[in-house]
Amino acid sequence: MSAKYKSRGASNQQVGRAGEYFVVAELNKRGAFAVPFAGNMPKIDIIACNSDESRTVYIQVKTKRGGKTWHSSIVGSQPMYPKADENNFWVFVDLGDTNTYPHYWIVPEWWIKDNIYKTHHAYLNKHGGIRPGNPDSTHHSIDESRLEQWKDRWDILGIFG
Repeated sequence: MSAKYKSRGASNQQVGRAGEYFVVAELNKRGAFAVPFAGNMPKIDIIACNSDESRTVYIQVKTKRGGKTWHSSIVGSQPMYPKADENNFWVFVDLGDTNTYPHYWIVPEWWIKDNIYKTHHAYLNKHGGIRPGNPDSTHHSIDESRLEQWKDRWDILGIFG
């Protein structure tokens, strides 16, 4: 097979979809009802609820298959405070290689929006208030170390027995 047609493995879209399905499977395995959301709602990948359907949560999934960072955006980031009744979450998934199980970080949306905002502004302050390279870029990488407190925090979803 020529180099032009050699497969590079899963595409970014396949990696993202795999992450969503692993999260859905994990939620169902733990006793929630969860489905991937294929509608036209921005930033909602999964809808999940508890067994009596008295609590529903909306989940955005960020997936990587290696390295230390996930890709996100500064769009929508803002200073935020804890929300006692949060029902929007981000689940960060590290698929690892094909011989390992995925790892998960479950993060309240208010926290990640606040963290992105603060981290980005600290970065700008180190560079004279202007993003170096491409000042118009909205890209934001999220290092795994920033999420350490949220590793395997499925309990914060509030949808398990």
